[in-house]
Order: sequence, then C-alpha cells, then structure tokens
Amino acid sequence: MNRRCVLGLALAMAGLGLTAQAGSPKESFQQKWQKILRQKPDQVFKISAKVGEEIPEATLKLSFGPDSLTSVSRGKSEAPVKDMLGDADISGVVNRNLREIKFCYCSALKADPQFEGEAIVAMRIKNSGEVADVLIDPLDISAHHFGKCLAPRVARWKFPRFTGKKENGLRLKSISYEFPLAFNRAE
Repeated sequence: MNRRCVLGLALAMAGLGLTAQAGSPKESFQQKWQKILRQKPDQVFKISAKVGEEIPEATLKLSFGPDSLTSVSRGKSEAPVKDMLGDADISGVVNRNLREIKFCYCSALKADPQFEGEAIVAMRIKNSGEVADVLIDPLDISAHHFGKCLAPRVARWKFPRFTGKKENGLRLKSISYEFPLAFNRAE
C-alpha cells in the first residue's frame, strides 16, 4: 500500500473517530488525552468508586412466577451487518461493559486506596466483532493492577460485525479505536 493510500485511510478513519496505527507519529499520553478532550469532551467514560466497595463481576437476574415474562427464541436473529462501525456502535458496547471497568477499579482500590487517574484504552476490532489487541496508555496504568485486570476483559468484549467496506472499494480487516477513561475515588 503506498503512502498516499495510508494517509487517505488515516484521514477517513479519523473522521469516524478511528485511529490508524501505521504511519501515525507517536503521541504522548497527555497529547492524546488533551486532543480527545478538545474533540469529544462529553464522551469520556467516568468511573468512581469508594475504597472497599464490592462490585460483583456479573449479576444474573432471573424471574419466575405468574407475573414474569420469559422469551425463548430458536436460532440467532442477527442484525444486518454494517460496512463500518460508528462511534455509537462502539460506545454502546463500552457502556454495556462499564460494570467490568468498575469491578477492576474497585479491585485496584483494595490494593492501592489512593489510586485514581486517566487512561486511554486503545483496541483493534476485527470484522467479526472480536477484539484483536488492547493497549492501555499510559504505561504505568497499564502495568498497575487496574490495567492488568481491565485489558483481558476488554479483549473479550464483542462488537457488532462489520464488512470493513470503504467508499473507495477498499476493505479493512480491522479498525482501531480509542476511548478515554477517567476514574476517581468517590467520597
């Protein structure tokens, strides 16, 4: 792929809130964070927890009885496959998984009661909707108990499938996406 195609692809992806890995200059965490705050200040995912707060990893709610409604379906009814994922598709999955992020934060507070900060979670999403790679920036957060808890959980998230088909006829096998995360102790 020549340099012009890479640049055009990077610009097209930037318009969707997506980031290209190849050919991008290395930005510091603070530069990335400030850029995100300027572009999408209302899209920072915020987590707060009290020291010692317990958050179960998953909660299963079952209801049986005369007033309960149970639905059963056979087979899978899949939504139509989009050409590309948009910000709403990705932030919807992140929102559905905020409980996992809070679980990791509560777990980190047990080990380090003063822990709080900001991070950028970068992931590469394959056409199948599976997460191929997860990177947490800055490195000290990634190496912290919080980052070690969060990265494998994000790697298991499922996104909607997409074809990767671009307007110019190119087909992407994966897209990269970053989301900002701010976490602090609740009083």
